[in-house]
Amino acid sequence: MVSDDTESAIRALLEEHSYFGLDKSRVVLLKQEKVAALSDANAAFAMSDAYTVATKPHGHGDVHFLLHSSGTCRQWHEQGVRWLHFFQDTNTLYFSNFLATLGVSATHQVAVNLVATPRTAKEAIGGIARLDHADGRSMVCNVEYNQLEPMLIAAGFAEGDVNEADGFSRFPGNINQMIMDLTKWLAAVGETNGAIDEFINPKYTDASRTAFKSATRLECMMQDYVKTVPAGQIVAWTRFPQWQGYFPCKNDIVSGAALSAKAVPPHTASSSEMAVYHLHAESLRTAGASVAPPANRTFRGVTVSVGPSVVFAPTFAPCYTALKAKLQSPEKVKVSARSTLIVSGEQVTIEQMSVDGCLVLEVAKGGRLHIKSLEVNNAGWCFQELDDAAAAEADEPTAIRGYRLVKKEQRIIRVEAGDDIVIEAGKAKRRSMMTSMVSLDKSMRRKKKPKPEDETGLSSVVIKVEPRTEGGCGGGCCVVS
Repeated sequence: MVSDDTESAIRALLEEHSYFGLDKSRVVLLKQEKVAALSDANAAFAMSDAYTVATKPHGHGDVHFLLHSSGTCRQWHEQGVRWLHFFQDTNTLYFSNFLATLGVSATHQVAVNLVATPRTAKEAIGGIARLDHADGRSMVCNVEYNQLEPMLIAAGFAEGDVNEADGFSRFPGNINQMIMDLTKWLAAVGETNGAIDEFINPKYTDASRTAFKSATRLECMMQDYVKTVPAGQIVAWTRFPQWQGYFPCKNDIVSGAALSAKAVPPHTASSSEMAVYHLHAESLRTAGASVAPPANRTFRGVTVSVGPSVVFAPTFAPCYTALKAKLQSPEKVKVSARSTLIVSGEQVTIEQMSVDGCLVLEVAKGGRLHIKSLEVNNAGWCFQELDDAAAAEADEPTAIRGYRLVKKEQRIIRVEAGDDIVIEAGKAKRRSMMTSMVSLDKSMRRKKKPKPEDETGLSSVVIKVEPRTEGGCGGGCCVVS
């Protein structure tokens, strides 16, 4: 969903990056209208100039109205789509848990499943609660953090929002992510036309609570859709551990440093990036691998948790179940604290592997890689803090992080389509998937041409495997460097 303020920039970004690999025809931009802005508690219009009323977007809750009024969801349903995944924020981890959430939703036949994360009492994030009315009605919904405490006290909870024995509030944190049953959604918005309850959240200039610090407007929130769900439909929530939770990228580095100084999560580009690495590292630990723990580091005033930089592409492990299937003996997988591990490719299996440095595994579609035993020890990659001069000259993606990536040394194993490679005791062997020949790259140190089943040391040789053809290459290659 876009607005007049964002539409042109978002379209340009999508075009510049070829829609990030998506089919352009499957990307739909829906533009919300703006509403009049208000300047004080008497609802006086805020003016852009003497003749123009200032306007602001109506809030992300408009997505339900737009999906309904445009017929987009009706078209998706006719095409066989049965579930909707809503997310609203710059949280980097939304796609780490949606498959598990979908499974829970389908198993329990819920209409709406709110994704939640552990939340400490009085933390500035909305809490998910069940509200019971005196007339017997009940509703599961998000309650904004500034409303939760007074609501609890008014309901007889003298201490308000407090931590339980596990160190967290009984009310899990809402992270603006939901899975919905599309058939049930269509039935609900057919009655409401997608309208969501409005609210206003002004910031006042003083205790008189009459004038606003800046113009505000009526708005609505995506997650308040649950307040319109018909009786009989189930609204549930699924809580994931913190390492699969909420790490948005929404603060600049100066604001992030100020928050870090107060021991508050900075929610910067650096903390969001490290959260991705920690997610995959923790997935390895959960599976049984030995992965070194993270430690705090500070980059230009922003303190973040830095551990092994582990990245699993969706082709390798789109979910934890897929990861477990790829690790045949997870207890034999070790990753040191200073390591970088990057894995992509559907047909990758790992038995025994030790990484102390940088290892990159890239397997193309149609290729296959099996690591029986591999030990990597090299200088690796590291994050280097920017000094004032470097920060002033850095491009924006680097400057907002406060560090740059220094690539000292790496081991890269690439497997192309049609190749089947086994790594054992640090050596590569090709298992034939087609009639082929082996030719040596000029960079090979060994002069003798090996037989197709020969084993060659990974650190000293580049192997190209080419199928027999009458002319031209006719196929891919396996590059081990």
